[in-house]
Order: sequence, then C-alpha cells, then structure tokens
Amino acid sequence: MIERDYIMRMIRTLVQVLGRILFFKKGEQYPEALNEIQKASKQILGIELEVFRKLSDLQMIDFLSLDVSLGIPKCYAAGILLKEEAEILAIQKKESESLDTFVKSLSLLTEVAIHNGSPFDTGHAGAIESVAGKLKGKEYPVYVQKKLFRYFEIAGQYGMAAGVLSEILVIEPIFVSEGTSYYERLEKKSDEELLRGGLQRKYVEELLADLRVR
Repeated sequence: MIERDYIMRMIRTLVQVLGRILFFKKGEQYPEALNEIQKASKQILGIELEVFRKLSDLQMIDFLSLDVSLGIPKCYAAGILLKEEAEILAIQKKESESLDTFVKSLSLLTEVAIHNGSPFDTGHAGAIESVAGKLKGKEYPVYVQKKLFRYFEIAGQYGMAAGVLSEILVIEPIFVSEGTSYYERLEKKSDEELLRGGLQRKYVEELLADLRVR
C-alpha cells in the first residue's frame, strides 16, 4: 500500500511538472523549463538530471533498479524527463547532447514497457513513439533498436516492429534468427490481429520466406 501510494504521488508530481514544462516551452522560456526538469529529477529520482545524464542508459537503469520495488516507475519518470530535456536541447540546436539524451530516454522507456509487458498508458506509448520518431534516420546503438523492436511487438504494432527489424538486420545480420521467430509468431495470429497491427498476412509470409533462406 505504501509503495502504491508513493507511485501515485510520483505520477501526480510528474503530471504537474509536465504541465509547467509545457507552459514554459510555449513561452520559449527554455531555461525555466530546464530548471523545472532539474527540480523534478531531484524530487522524484533523488538525483539532479544534469548529473544523472552523465551516466550511460544501462548505468541509469542499474542505478534506479537499486530500489527494487520502485525501480521501474522511476525508470519511467526518468525516461519522460529525459525526453523533455532532449526536446529543449534540440530546440537550442545542441544536436549531439539532444541525440544522446533521446537515446537514453528511449532505452529507459522501452525497458519499462518490456518489463511491464505493455505500456503503462497511452502517454507512455506516445512518449516512446515520439522519441522513436526523433531518432528516425539517426545512428544509435543496436541494442536500443532491439528494445524498440520488442516494444512494438508487445504493443501490437507489428508493422512498426517489422520496420525496426529490417534496420537491425542491416547492422547485425545474425539477428535473422530472432527475425524469423518474430514472423513465425505473427503467422499464428488472425488476419484481423495482423491488420490491426499494420501488416497483411501475405507480407508476413513473404518476409518469413525471405529470412528462412538467408
């Protein structure tokens, strides 16, 4: 009960912070927006985001997971705050910092969804898809792309997962076995499920046949 109450308070705090950040962004008050993000990070995560961002995404997950019961909710909050910071950095033309922060955000947000077996809510799903869109066409670690691939499958967005899979296979051809398994799982789904996920059965069969001969 105590843990649930803490998580609910954390989410309410995050929602309030996002409202203030949006207000400052609309007014192009970016230093004020960044200050809100720093304060929220200290309050929710127990560490200033400026310091936290110096860690790798894997170190971030390890750090937050030290608190076993609250690690996943904190990873979610951290991913959202990193997304907000990355967007402001992009507006300020700090491309390298922005890219690095978007990648860390995507890693944390997909980690949470994979661990949870689904996105927390539509806001979580929207955040992942927004960050993935920002990274489209950019180079970032293949292990993060694999997380995004797994997320899209979990979320039932099979067409999006197929697109990420094709990008992974260019970088890491050995991933073909996982790709084959993916399309074999899709083969077992109904035509309606596939269509809702953005794929036609004919497309699934063609791609599976192609991967089996690689």
